[in-house]
Amino acid sequence: MRNSERRRELLEWLEQAGNLTLSEMVERFGVSKMTVHRDLEMLEQRKALKRIHGGAVAIGARSASGADPAADGVSEDCLICSRPSTSHLQFSLTLESGTQKMACCPHCGVYACLVLGEQVEEAHTSDYLTGRSHPVSESFFVLGSAAIPCCQPSMLTFDSEEMAQRFQAGFGGVLGGFEFAVNFLKNSMAPHSHQAQDCPHCTGRTLEGKKQE
Repeated sequence: MRNSERRRELLEWLEQAGNLTLSEMVERFGVSKMTVHRDLEMLEQRKALKRIHGGAVAIGARSASGADPAADGVSEDCLICSRPSTSHLQFSLTLESGTQKMACCPHCGVYACLVLGEQVEEAHTSDYLTGRSHPVSESFFVLGSAAIPCCQPSMLTFDSEEMAQRFQAGFGGVLGGFEFAVNFLKNSMAPHSHQAQDCPHCTGRTLEGKKQE
């Protein structure tokens, strides 16, 4: 089957089903996960579908249960500060219960991992330059750089150490893995506590914003 034929069939199938998992697509088309990821990325760029962690949903579609995808355990807005997530900053968490949560950026994603602790079964983040999703455990974090596209302190993720180093050379900050990012955020929050759901950084900026109104 040609690539174009597979993508057309995928869209027709998705329109009928409303949402599909990655494993379902791999099994049906007999291709690798990377091939499916490339198909989904191309189709999302054409605004033909919406990618979610572990699969995809049809644009404006409701799930097979008749509910909105968010009602099936997928949250599109950040669980920490309620901002909408974007593909190049997105941070997704899958909990032990099977519920999927989204964070608007690695800053809120790492904070969510602190709050939820052992409830987090797995987490994925996006490469800041390409938008490609990859496991948080394999990510390279550039922390506290001059680039602040979302929450502060800036925390950006890359799936390539070389590209992370190049970005760091231009925008500053420190480079490390996930555990380093966790400790970085803990230290930056002192003397704040991270026991509450709301991030002290995000809450502080929200309060300042209200004062300016």
